[in-house]
Amino acid sequence: MTHTFTKIGITIACVLLGAGRVCALDVTLTNIDGSIGGGELVGLSPTSITWKTDGDTTTTSIEDLASISFHGKRSEPASDQPCVLYFVSGGHVSGTIAEPMRDGMKLEARVGDQMQILFASLKSITIKQNDWPTEARVRFNEAVDHPITGEDILLAKSEKAAGGVRAIRGTLLELGPSGGEFRFNNRTRRIKLNRIYAVILAAPATPARPQPSTIRLMNGDEFAGTLVSVEEDTITFMTGLNQSISCKVGELQSLTINNGRIVFLDTLSPHSHSSKGIVHVGWPFRTNRNVFNQPMRMDAVAFERGIGVHARSEILYRLDGEYETFAATIGLDDAVRPAGSVRFKILADDRDIYDSTLITGSDRAKPINVSVKGATWMTLIVETADGADIADWANWGAARLIKPKAQS
Repeated sequence: MTHTFTKIGITIACVLLGAGRVCALDVTLTNIDGSIGGGELVGLSPTSITWKTDGDTTTTSIEDLASISFHGKRSEPASDQPCVLYFVSGGHVSGTIAEPMRDGMKLEARVGDQMQILFASLKSITIKQNDWPTEARVRFNEAVDHPITGEDILLAKSEKAAGGVRAIRGTLLELGPSGGEFRFNNRTRRIKLNRIYAVILAAPATPARPQPSTIRLMNGDEFAGTLVSVEEDTITFMTGLNQSISCKVGELQSLTINNGRIVFLDTLSPHSHSSKGIVHVGWPFRTNRNVFNQPMRMDAVAFERGIGVHARSEILYRLDGEYETFAATIGLDDAVRPAGSVRFKILADDRDIYDSTLITGSDRAKPINVSVKGATWMTLIVETADGADIADWANWGAARLIKPKAQS
């Protein structure tokens, strides 16, 4: 499937705050090492943020942050939006299809002006997700996780198909307010919008370029791109689709910085790993899940990223002196608490650099921040702590290595 690409500008009408503050707005800053700070927002630029707490003003470099949360007035719940469009560059936007256009569509979006969206910029299009049957959700997730090169997938309603959903491979040619055209089996067929669950667009020929940050608005829409400027009251954000968004800080929910200094352990392959239990033969470690392959949770907080293990475990990573800090949140998984008791240790080369001492299922999860500066190797160890290894499901939550700042 071949599509073209254009540059589009859109403007979002929002609440403004710039160098001259016009309203009180609190922010929460998450630093790259996991520590939290913030206060009343004073100023924001593409390179730094300034806030005030108890009369003291602080400025932090964007390079030192993982995310900024803005605590403004929440938007009213959105009215029913027929479509959600998911972008190749990241993020999504809700709205109503206004009319078809060549290789794309015009969308009446929740964010403001009518948007011109090319199929080439999309991963998928969903129609009225709130009334989908289970089979449609399963088929959609499978198709999004495994897009096909050169072919689109249409998920359509079908009384004859299993689960009431039929998946058709072909090419999306047109999509408008009532329907469009989809070509398959060497024929172009008309399709009705009210008979469609989703269209999953063909896998792009080249992967999307990673974007420096992701902006999420109070209304739920999300865009990946770059914070460009803050002039007077206006913040300008250039999306990965080359769309210029101008908005007020009060309409922002969060700004997530895809910080190049942070390397999550789930993206690295260990040099070696081992697990040897007392009453079990050993459990493999899990990435982004607990050791029993369930969602990772500690203190009722979900961790989307991290390493799940069972005592006793040992994982060795090669660092080659590239990193400055190792940070994580450690503890027993909620699935076994208050049972379990372990001891977390970290070695840098052959040196002991961290020892948690006893941690039980009754203890709260613990953020750690450990220097690994100059280390060639890092070993993460979880020991048993009470002579047994029952319910020792241990988590290295949000485990990440942090690179030093680039020298100017």
